[in-house]
Amino acid sequence: MTIDSTIFFTWEGKTYEAVVEREYENSVLVQVNEPSSEMLEKFTNRMIISKKKCQQTIE
Repeated sequence: MTIDSTIFFTWEGKTYEAVVEREYENSVLVQVNEPSSEMLEKFTNRMIISKKKCQQTIE
């Protein structure tokens, strides 16, 4: 995964698309495209996601 790459992840049973803002050892900070209302309330549109839960898109 690299910064500005697009990934998909699952959160509470739904799949979301996001852009990687920063990479850590075992996780990534992402900006979620089309976040749910609950996600916006709790996290704005940025979340830290485990790398194990992410799938990178093929470009």
